[in-house]
Amino acid sequence: MTNETFRWLSSLRAPVLLPASAGPFSCPKLAGSRGAWYLRAQVSGGDCFFYTEDFSCISEVKHLPDTLSDADWRDEVRDDRHGFYLRVRERDGNVLLSVSGDGRAWMDFERDRADHPECGTVYEGDYYPALPCGEYIRAQKPEDGDADRDRAIFDIRDFGAVPDRHFLCTESIQAAIDAASDVSGTVLVRGGRFMAGTLYLKSGVTLFVDRDAQLVASRQRSRLTDAFIIARDAEDVTVTGGGVIDGSGEYFVHLPLRRPLLTPLGKTKVPPVLYDNMGYPVDTIRYAYRSRIRYVSDPYGNGDGVFQRPMYFVWFRNCRNVRVNNIILRDACDWSLALDGCTGADVSDTVIDDNRHVANTDGIDIMASEDVTIRHCFISSADDGICVKAPKIHEHDGEDIEDAGGTMRPTRRVFISDCTVSSVMNGFKIGTETYYDISDITVENCRFLLPDIAPGMVSGISIESCDGSNVENVTVRNIRMEQVVCPVFIQLNRRNKFGFASEEDRRVRENGGSIRHIRIEGIDSVDAELPSVVTGFSDGEGITRRVEDITLSGLLVRYRDNIADLNPQPHTAENVDQYPESNALGDVPASALFVRHADNVKIQDFKAWPRTGEKRETVCTEDVRGILQR
Repeated sequence: MTNETFRWLSSLRAPVLLPASAGPFSCPKLAGSRGAWYLRAQVSGGDCFFYTEDFSCISEVKHLPDTLSDADWRDEVRDDRHGFYLRVRERDGNVLLSVSGDGRAWMDFERDRADHPECGTVYEGDYYPALPCGEYIRAQKPEDGDADRDRAIFDIRDFGAVPDRHFLCTESIQAAIDAASDVSGTVLVRGGRFMAGTLYLKSGVTLFVDRDAQLVASRQRSRLTDAFIIARDAEDVTVTGGGVIDGSGEYFVHLPLRRPLLTPLGKTKVPPVLYDNMGYPVDTIRYAYRSRIRYVSDPYGNGDGVFQRPMYFVWFRNCRNVRVNNIILRDACDWSLALDGCTGADVSDTVIDDNRHVANTDGIDIMASEDVTIRHCFISSADDGICVKAPKIHEHDGEDIEDAGGTMRPTRRVFISDCTVSSVMNGFKIGTETYYDISDITVENCRFLLPDIAPGMVSGISIESCDGSNVENVTVRNIRMEQVVCPVFIQLNRRNKFGFASEEDRRVRENGGSIRHIRIEGIDSVDAELPSVVTGFSDGEGITRRVEDITLSGLLVRYRDNIADLNPQPHTAENVDQYPESNALGDVPASALFVRHADNVKIQDFKAWPRTGEKRETVCTEDVRGILQR
């Protein structure tokens, strides 16, 4: 592509040559004569004609040059002046223009039109204000790190992609990916902001988004399938380059009821009983953060309806040897980076910069996967920062995916280290989708914080089994927490979201799975507000399930010296079949650690600095068999 041609393409401002509102149109054709172009389209059963020289201005004409014959009207023609092919076609009654350098890879000049443009508003506090990209992102060349320095590079601009915030380049970028997959090449995104619908990565392909580039998701739901970037049943796939992949997340959710809270609450209060998901009454910390979330649904009954969005932002499904590094993932439309059914995945030097109030935007989700390493990442998200799951099917938030019934499996051998998480919800979490087993999980040398908006992060470490999963062999160590409301939350219950596959499955799972062999050590938490909780459940009908072999060692917890508005109930809620969360149990009888329905618990070197005037015991146990405390 010559510079002159590139400038010409970049200057085009006519993605929809003829909008359907003026038609609708059908059977469009192009013809050229003496350096000008003519367009013919049918409307109301008859032909109408239009004239243009450079497609920046199109006007209707009544008479055509005598030099044009019926044979000159075509779907595709060559523009000899610019050395490009042109194509017109009808879509939904509109007449659309496409261009191509070789007549094979086409660029559709379709304007991206947000379904909900009013929802793109960003408020102070939505994004982390001091993103440390310089500590994680570096300058990189497309050939860096490849054993074969002759690896073929496929520049998306050579396939017709144009950097413009208004037009979609889906077909051009996908053509570059398809070409690269034939030779295990690198797809280069460089030199501006490129918008697209869903893109499908393939085996052997490296997606390289350079530091001067952004790859941006369409704001139209119809342009996206299950995710913006999808790799399915692929091997040896890499996403890298130092640039930005943007999910346009705000455009798929309603504006919040309230703007972000920039100053701390004067008191800490939890719902005495969880009446509903919002966490009424309105002066609780649960309501404080949930009323600031942007939902796809209408939780306030305003008649706004339910929006639709993709279930994932970047999604690797049933892949092997996945590598994500030196990349910024921004403004996810839902789960940010999903490793789903993958074997062998390495995520490092990655920044996730989400709107911290777009519902369900987890940072990294690891499910049905094994041999996964997450190293040196910075994650700012609305929902859980790093989340390990093992669901039965793909479903959440009312969204479903094309292969929702695809095979799922246990999650195991996950190693997470040297990560910083700023999340409204949980820094590290196992759950809540926990149908298959989860085992051999290690998290170490991480930092969890929420320094600039209130209330603080819901929980730092949350380990849950609520759908029948056996969660075991989990080690979390050397964690620094700042403004995390509840440092540690461990709960076993029997929500059973997914139901049962058979009567035998019901027999095994209906009364809950298990949580055992958990070791948490070296935790330093500042400005906590709620006690840590470790609990199984008793349903009051003779069924009790216990967490087992839990070690808490070297926990240092300093509480924020604000007011604790306590409303203790006669019995602390069991939360047998509800969504597990640290602020959903009401007030517990301990100020720093409550342990219930547990066997073989070790509490070593546990120190807490409570609020002024705190009268509850520091550590309180209930129905615990075999406890060692020193």
